[in-house]
Amino acid sequence: MKSSQFFNNQAFAQAANNLASLFEPPSGADAAGWALANERKAAAQRLADFYDYRNNPNFDQQMFDRMGVAAGAYQPNQSYYSVDQTNATSRANNAADNERAIQTNAADNARALEVGQISGLADLYKPVGEGEVRPAIPQDVAGRFGVTRELPAEQGRVKPITDDQLKAAILSKMPQNVQEAAAFGGTPIEAIVTPEGPRNVTRLDAIGQTPYETLKGGLTVTTNPDGTTTVTQGGSGSKITEFQGKQNAYATRMGGALPIIDQLGGELTDFSQAAYDALPTVGTIKTGNGMLSENYQKASNAGRLFLQSVLRLDSGAAIPPAEEAQYGDVFLPRPGDKPGTLKQKRLARNLAFQGVQSGMTPDQILATGRAVLAAQNAVPGATTAPPATTAPTSGVIKFQRGADGRPVRAQ
Repeated sequence: MKSSQFFNNQAFAQAANNLASLFEPPSGADAAGWALANERKAAAQRLADFYDYRNNPNFDQQMFDRMGVAAGAYQPNQSYYSVDQTNATSRANNAADNERAIQTNAADNARALEVGQISGLADLYKPVGEGEVRPAIPQDVAGRFGVTRELPAEQGRVKPITDDQLKAAILSKMPQNVQEAAAFGGTPIEAIVTPEGPRNVTRLDAIGQTPYETLKGGLTVTTNPDGTTTVTQGGSGSKITEFQGKQNAYATRMGGALPIIDQLGGELTDFSQAAYDALPTVGTIKTGNGMLSENYQKASNAGRLFLQSVLRLDSGAAIPPAEEAQYGDVFLPRPGDKPGTLKQKRLARNLAFQGVQSGMTPDQILATGRAVLAAQNAVPGATTAPPATTAPTSGVIKFQRGADGRPVRAQ
């Protein structure tokens, strides 16, 4: 027996093994792979049939939904039929809920109306309080409550009147001057000069009259029946006080400013010059002063001196612009003032002059001036007294009213 060199050759053995594997039966893995491929092919075919069916001239919705579920295109609850059924169910439920809500609301409204009617009827039969009236209810309205007749009005017990109502009832039967005095009950009476001598009257009656004032501390100011005002210093033998000295000084300044305001005050009513005068001040320079007429400047300075004499009487401190404007609106001519207003302001200045002489405070002088302006339709104008013919005696300062009604120092 002859041996071969290829008997134990590994390459030979591998080749023989490869030939033998060609004729082996398929393995389990191969069979599983074929089965999976067939399954995917079938699924793809079903999906293709599903898409193709949508173009079928004999299209049926239910068949299309079944094919879509079978092909795995959507879940059964996502089919057209399922969605339509869900929508129909929701609409039906909403309609039923709405119908129930309408019925419930109607029932609630009817019950609320009934409760309200019963409550209203109960209110009609509550006790009527003092001073109250229960109105009559006509039959057509009362019928809604089941009442077959008209419900008459009911008057409660008369309520006792208050103290203020009692006073008002009493005052309504009294003369007008007493009623006015009661209305200004907090206003003190004023002493005025009459031909028969001093007399006390209410403040309303004192407006426009000549005041009679006696000051304490040896200073007496008296307005005489002939129109002159007498200021007696040291009448009681005692020295005048510091305030009385300031009072005399400011009264003298006012006496000098009054005739200038009376003569040139019309300049202060000019709108354009008032606008220039209102321009701001730079340092100590009034920017609009150069555009003012000489007479306007004189009237403005006199007016400022007049107001300072009133406002500095208490403290002598600097006057805030707002306070000076407040007093100026009452006592000085302003643009737009009518002739009647200018006449009343002239009277107010004369009364302010007398107020400084008699020791009134700035607030009291302002209140008097405002009262004059407020009463211009009810209070007659000041009368003009004849000028004094007697010269002042030693130790006595006299003022008299000039022909135009303003106070001037007697010569």
